[in-house]
Amino acid sequence: MKAIAILWALSISFLLAEEAKFTVGNFTFKASESWIKAPSSPMVKAALNHGKKDGPLLKFYHFGQGQGGGVNANLERWKRQFKEGEAKVTPEEKTYGEQKLTIVTMIGTYMVGPRMSRDKVATPDHMLLGAVIPHPSGDVFLKMTGKEADLKKVKADFEKLIASAFAK
Repeated sequence: MKAIAILWALSISFLLAEEAKFTVGNFTFKASESWIKAPSSPMVKAALNHGKKDGPLLKFYHFGQGQGGGVNANLERWKRQFKEGEAKVTPEEKTYGEQKLTIVTMIGTYMVGPRMSRDKVATPDHMLLGAVIPHPSGDVFLKMTGKEADLKKVKADFEKLIASAFAK
């Protein structure tokens, strides 16, 4: 009986370890235990909550070669999701190994609601953490929104998750 319990525990830990890795576009990310897999969709290639099931939600997008609009188009689109397009925007150019990418922080009053709806709710003190990882096979976009205080705590884990795709 003890042997069965040990085999079961090893099987579960192996499955959990496998679930920690996921691929979006040309990049394979490895999520630490602080990330919890969330439901995705055809448009959202992967989704993770931070810390708990209802924690801040990070979505990964990949639309294919030449799709998605690139860095500047996405920064402008994300900025327009804030009230009257006003947000404090802090882009950072980063390099992981050979890969150059842009990480952006936006802070302001975020408009929460369905994407095409006019009935959005102005939510002050919100933050967007985003990243654009360029690649010839299609850029990968990461976007996470939530309360500014919560996302400031998550930023280091967000960057570690990105870096995991380039660790050797």
